[in-house]
Amino acid sequence: MFEILNKQLVADNVKRLDIYAPNISQKVRPGQFVSIAPEEGDERIPLSVVDSDPQKGTISIIFQEVGQTTGKLGTLPINECIFSILGPLGVPSQIERRGNVICIATGIGIAKVLPICRALREAGNKVIGIIGARSKKDLLLEPQMRLSCDKIHIATEDGSHEQKGLATDIFEKVLADKKIHFVYAVGSVDMMKMVCALTRKSRIKTVVQLNPIMVDCMGMCGSCRVKVAGEMVFACTDGPEFDGHKVDFENFKKRKKAIEECDECHNQKLPLRSRKKGSGILTKLFSGFLKE
Repeated sequence: MFEILNKQLVADNVKRLDIYAPNISQKVRPGQFVSIAPEEGDERIPLSVVDSDPQKGTISIIFQEVGQTTGKLGTLPINECIFSILGPLGVPSQIERRGNVICIATGIGIAKVLPICRALREAGNKVIGIIGARSKKDLLLEPQMRLSCDKIHIATEDGSHEQKGLATDIFEKVLADKKIHFVYAVGSVDMMKMVCALTRKSRIKTVVQLNPIMVDCMGMCGSCRVKVAGEMVFACTDGPEFDGHKVDFENFKKRKKAIEECDECHNQKLPLRSRKKGSGILTKLFSGFLKE
């Protein structure tokens, strides 16, 4: 079970795994994710399912190696089995025919928005994709996004590919030039906040996909709390998608930064062999301290 059938380097420190998971492949929908533990005793990490094939019984994940657990997952070879995959988790995306839609994503968020683009286009929408990265070598899944969108715009901060600047620069221009009925955004907190500020003026329905720290991914630890419409909700069980105009992005940014800094500080002080266990405990501890 959970055998790695294919492995691909997508970009620097970004890998794709095609995994045999027949039960999950039958049920997963766009917008949902899985919780993965590479080996027994490892911390669980939430990863979006970017593709699934029920006939082959496979799911595909794309992730960036930024920590110990994702690093270990990235080293697993083809034909090796992953210890545990729990899912599908989260609320599926509401895919409807809306008209002209924009799907904007930056960084690893491009992998998360790809299945949304496909589903929206299959539902009869005209999908305009806007993707951005620091440079051309950091840009993910350009060919796949071109196939999944009716039109695509690309921005790189250093100007090494397509338009120089930010994805939000292009977004603002497209919004001014074309009648848009729906927007879907995945990326940094600042990017999603700016997108929502622009669409709020035009009263365009906007959905964002949030990525707070998650521990158990089932709503018990509380580490993924986000404030939406003035109330605390769990991104793992109530999300990961939310109405962008109701998200408290300042609160979300503070909570996300606080937990990440505590975890990073703790890891720097621990010997390597102790980090895996200690880091998980600390994350749970501080998630309780930050409760509102």
